[in-house]
Amino acid sequence: MIGTYRVHGPRFIPTRFQPGPRPRRMRNGLCAALAALTLVTACSQTSGDRLSTGLYRFMGSQRNPQIETLENTVEYTIVPASRMMVSAPAALIVFERNLGGAVEQRIVLPNATSIRGDNVLHIRAQNADSSRLEEFNFEEVAQRFGGLPAPFERLNASTMRSGSDSLGTFVYSTETLGTSTVCVLVLRRLNAGARPLPRGTQALDLVMRNCVNGTVEQALAPMSEGALGVGASGRYTLSPHAAPRS
Repeated sequence: MIGTYRVHGPRFIPTRFQPGPRPRRMRNGLCAALAALTLVTACSQTSGDRLSTGLYRFMGSQRNPQIETLENTVEYTIVPASRMMVSAPAALIVFERNLGGAVEQRIVLPNATSIRGDNVLHIRAQNADSSRLEEFNFEEVAQRFGGLPAPFERLNASTMRSGSDSLGTFVYSTETLGTSTVCVLVLRRLNAGARPLPRGTQALDLVMRNCVNGTVEQALAPMSEGALGVGASGRYTLSPHAAPRS
């Protein structure tokens, strides 16, 4: 929660012995001073969050107060499907928010199964403030993306499988429920060497929960190279430079 700061200053009480215009000038000056102090306070909050994040990273913690503040205060808005950072023709709705330059999208996919929860392709275009770019950490990703969805709540990194394609490597887990329902949870990071990224960001982190009445390959399809690549297989995603820049 963002702190509330109160500033106590001298109370100005005009008297009949003071020139008429002076009280207004003093009030205007006091307002300007208060506005400047509020701006400094806001900057101090941001600097404090950035410093705290650096200390947590130094100690090996997944905490990121700087991004946590934004995650708790910035709401998603519905955006047109044309703004998706990847190709997902079957998407039902697309949500987006900007976390201090780290653009985040939640793409809701159809779910024809009885498994609770939405099928979601969750994307965050990361920068140096929002994530540790030198590593892709399972615990940090799970925390930043709001935890693991059903039926993968108890999943841990050691039980996940690895895969690869022309865009790089990824990790995933599968759950078979009943006779025909398959759920997959996929985590992967794409860097600038794999495809263009939104301006001002250095990595594209993706987490997908997808349950289908079909095969593992069908469940993995929205996270495939054909869907995530730019111009792959004749299918083009929106230019990432069209995403918000600030």
